[in-house]
Amino acid sequence: MSINVVILTNKTTMENFLKKLDFDEKESSIYLACLKGKLNTPASLSRQTGVKRSTVYFYLEKLKEKGIIAYKIKAKKKYIIAIPPRQALKNLIEKKEEEIIRDKKIADKLVPQLEKITRQASFDTQVNYYSGKEGLRIVMNKIIEEKKDIYWIGSLEIALSAIGEDRFYRLLTLKRMKQTTSSYAITDKRLLLKKRFSERLGDFRHFRFLDKNFEIPALLVLFGNNIGIMSEDNGKIKIVLINDSAMSQIIYFTFRSLWDRLPKN
Repeated sequence: MSINVVILTNKTTMENFLKKLDFDEKESSIYLACLKGKLNTPASLSRQTGVKRSTVYFYLEKLKEKGIIAYKIKAKKKYIIAIPPRQALKNLIEKKEEEIIRDKKIADKLVPQLEKITRQASFDTQVNYYSGKEGLRIVMNKIIEEKKDIYWIGSLEIALSAIGEDRFYRLLTLKRMKQTTSSYAITDKRLLLKKRFSERLGDFRHFRFLDKNFEIPALLVLFGNNIGIMSEDNGKIKIVLINDSAMSQIIYFTFRSLWDRLPKN
């Protein structure tokens, strides 16, 4: 009795593992039966598993597609054999990996088309709220994803104090430079005290400075159709991100009007 219990437990365990590899109950049963016999037929597999013979044919094709069984001709008769488990599961995993790579390529091509449909279908203003360092990183990632020039107005100290000058440079500036996008900032000259911001980066970064220090603890950033408004309150960063075409256009108009009135550096 104890031996039968162990066998049953092992069979159940194997079926559970096979289920995690996308085998259904009948498929697992037929595959395990194939492993027991050297030369199997649909009829013999039907007797062993209790699965109808016509259904066995269906599952044999599925198992063959998985690369874990094969057909063998002997004395002009076709038999089903199980490929050695190590090779069979290797075949199965390789097939899954190929499918994942294929699906990823399809998704990469499909996502821009789906996003285009979404942009065309949606006329509502999108507003999202973020906070803290994580919120700032989300906005910075969105800036990189947008691949547009960036326009800043206000105190860049807010962003720098939240994540640090070097990290800001790595997460945003260097990635922008690889994309060849430009950054335009209207701020005050205190920014030049920062080592990373005193550097000249050619067409990648441009500043125009106000006569007075910008004392408001707030920062506005414009990229594409996105408007990010950041503020600092007792060391806490709060961010509102608005996606709206008309709003972004009026902000850009305002930015350019002020930019053109300020002296070049």
